[in-house]
Amino acid sequence: MTTNGDADSAAEPRSRAEQAAATRMALLEAGATAFAAKGHDGVNLAKDILEPVGISVGSFYHQFANKTELLLAIIDLATEVAQQRFYGALRDHGTGDGISETQVAALWDAYLTMVDRREDIVTIQLRERHSPHPEIADAIKRMTDLRLAYLADRYRAIAHTGATVDAEAMAEMIESLAFGALTNYVQTPAADRPARKPQLVEHLTTMMLRGAQGFVTDERGSDAE
Repeated sequence: MTTNGDADSAAEPRSRAEQAAATRMALLEAGATAFAAKGHDGVNLAKDILEPVGISVGSFYHQFANKTELLLAIIDLATEVAQQRFYGALRDHGTGDGISETQVAALWDAYLTMVDRREDIVTIQLRERHSPHPEIADAIKRMTDLRLAYLADRYRAIAHTGATVDAEAMAEMIESLAFGALTNYVQTPAADRPARKPQLVEHLTTMMLRGAQGFVTDERGSDAE
């Protein structure tokens, strides 16, 4: 039989764990806002992250060694979420080999929707892509490499007997296109995004599947072949 004292002892660690989890999440959210606005080097830990959410320096150091470790945790979490949405977009719009036009459009829509849902996280990715700090640049690269590897695998499936596909080069070009699209969309005023997103998705899908030729029409108005 458990006494009241035993029950209180058992409940206390759970309460501390929940509090620690809440503190960590508050730091991740405050850090995302601060790093998006000022970048890693421009952020003051106390002024820009701890004071706005009322978390003490001691509580911070129970969670992270420094602001760099906090930023890395934000990037790692963003990578996990992005991968789930990325794979989900492909999985939910067909399971065949290669990449269908519907999957491509869904993929670009998922990319741009990341801006609508978490503009701060996307801004961090764009801002820190060429960070002078190796550990930060490596974290962004890991995020990119995961997408590249999956895209390359999908493009290999396009190849048929007697044909080859330079999947790595193709995926790399598409990843560069993706960063450009995210930058374009981030810079679009929020009020204009509902109309802008379908246009971007259509144009990006055309570019990915048909290249520049997809934007060429002959004088009769039909698609050039």
